[in-house]
Amino acid sequence: MKKRLILLLLFMLLGALVFQLMRYDSGYVLIAYASTTVEMSVWTALMLFLLLAFAVYWVGRLVRGGRKVVRFIGSGRRQSMSAQSQTMTALVDFIEGNWLVARKKLIKSADKSINPLVNYLAAARCSYELKDFSGALDLLHKAEKSRESSELAVALTQARMQLGSRRYEQCLATLKRIKRSAPEHPVVLDLLANVYWELDDIDALEELLPSLRRLKVRNNEDLRSLEINVYLRQLQLLEKRHKKLQDIPMSKSALDSIWSRVPAAQQKEPELMAGFAAVLLRLGCDEDAEPMLAKALQKQWREEWVELYGHTKGANPKAQLKTAAAWQKQQGSDAVLLAALGRICTRNQLWGKAKDYFRESLDVAPKADVYLELGLLLEQLGESDNGAALYREALHYLARSQQELPLP
Repeated sequence: MKKRLILLLLFMLLGALVFQLMRYDSGYVLIAYASTTVEMSVWTALMLFLLLAFAVYWVGRLVRGGRKVVRFIGSGRRQSMSAQSQTMTALVDFIEGNWLVARKKLIKSADKSINPLVNYLAAARCSYELKDFSGALDLLHKAEKSRESSELAVALTQARMQLGSRRYEQCLATLKRIKRSAPEHPVVLDLLANVYWELDDIDALEELLPSLRRLKVRNNEDLRSLEINVYLRQLQLLEKRHKKLQDIPMSKSALDSIWSRVPAAQQKEPELMAGFAAVLLRLGCDEDAEPMLAKALQKQWREEWVELYGHTKGANPKAQLKTAAAWQKQQGSDAVLLAALGRICTRNQLWGKAKDYFRESLDVAPKADVYLELGLLLEQLGESDNGAALYREALHYLARSQQELPLP
């Protein structure tokens, strides 16, 4: 403060002195060149000289500053191009799975990269693949703080890594946090579906299905498969509860509730129809199961469903026999179907046809349970010796099917 005051006083004194000199004598300057002359006072010439010197000084500074700017821009551009080249090389290593090399290059070029977010996210993924989970978390934090940061991209990368490392609860918390700001983001919904499945939270996954379909998060085939698996899993959970409660009416009501929630298009899927029919059979609701199984088999032929159909006691045994006989014309000598026809014939009290179907089935592919069923039928018909012979055949077949053991 004192220095400024002293300088101000000196400038004032100097100004007063110059003013007195100008009053005492203005002086005279003559500049002549060829036929041109210029006359002015000394003080005017001195002022013009000072102005010219000042102008030259500032022009020189501007020129030097411009050169520095050009050099700085050129250097920055070269550094930026070098950083981008290094980033591209690192991304190639990333794609090839050279995690350690890629991480080192990505981190090194991040500060000079046009978009460091990409560098840090890719480097975090490299750390995750190297099982360096704390390092991955640190890099994600750097990605959040970087310029052009995207909270969604960082959170999705974190959620994918949590899902891949089977930290499902943490992944679910991350996805729920994202979902509040991006409720219909396809990737968020797809990851949520995966997490719900892994956590066996089938109710939450079922609630998510309409959004997955409406927003076309997955292709039609993948979504169809997911929907079928969700409702089949609901059936499994229902059966578990049924085993604990042993309450058939309640389980039948719950089964009807699940079926009513299945979209109309999926109710025509053979896997779902057969799955529901199987549960109905275990609940003793054969009359409801028989038409559903028949529809499923008309759309898709599976031996395990044919087996179930043969054990199903439909409301109209004659119509059931007619349906199965029509299938025989299409399928030919199918051992499982022939055994099923034998069982249906016994319920229709067609003993001769039942014997024939059982024998044909055994000729095509012997099975212990068919030997036993035919033996029991013959025994009931008074053919005890033949029945006993078939029981022995069943035992021999079972013995042959077991792993060979050393005899004493």
